[in-house]
Amino acid sequence: MGEDMPLLFERTADDVAIVTLNRRHAVNSVSFEMWEAFATALDTLERETPARGLVVTGAGGFFCIGGDVKLPPARGEGALAPAQRLEMGQRIVARLRRLPMPVIAAVEGGAYGIGWALALSADLVFAAGDAKFGAPFIDYGTVPDGGAAWLLERQLGRYRAAELILSGRTIAADEAERMGLVSRIVAKGTALGEATAFLGATGKGNRKATELAKRLIHGAQESSLEGSHALELAYCAICQTGDEVARARDAFIAQAKARRAPAAE
Repeated sequence: MGEDMPLLFERTADDVAIVTLNRRHAVNSVSFEMWEAFATALDTLERETPARGLVVTGAGGFFCIGGDVKLPPARGEGALAPAQRLEMGQRIVARLRRLPMPVIAAVEGGAYGIGWALALSADLVFAAGDAKFGAPFIDYGTVPDGGAAWLLERQLGRYRAAELILSGRTIAADEAERMGLVSRIVAKGTALGEATAFLGATGKGNRKATELAKRLIHGAQESSLEGSHALELAYCAICQTGDEVARARDAFIAQAKARRAPAAE
């Protein structure tokens, strides 16, 4: 893996995909090149058989400091050209949320600005105990980007989201967990390993059910209960036509029989 590449993409032996933000010299702040490489990785994941899941993490013990303020965010001549880098980031966030596999943000060090939005777009956030989170957009004379305001409002409600955004304050991992913004706190230096192990065991081989469960979770945020019920029916019907349900049922029966069997003399 090249140290000079702004983003690294790999797939483990357990078929877990890992995307690593790799601008260590700039605390993994985002750049045009990083977003372009991220888009290419997502192209691969979207057109192939879904992996067990995707872990997004940062190199060098830090997730992402946000946008690189030393680099101009503009590109091209369009009406919104001054914010072209932001628009590319928005596309990545939206694609991550739709990806037909579980996505975990493995956060070491900290996630700020659009880096936090990137973490919030995941299905799960595994954070090191000393990790920090913040959305200091106003401090830099701009507004929340990458969907940060929308994502925080959905997770927290209007009042708590507004407090975080308007104050721009940094919160520690334990407060983020209490707020429901972190799924699991892990030991420093283990976030990637814990996330990879979690996805490697997800579904116990029931890949189709895992994929459809992710699609159901994503759809639930946008639909009514009736709409979610309709998706459940369709997805359950799909599962019943495959072999995963039969294999899971046979495994359950075998385990139950083993528990009831008398101990050998």
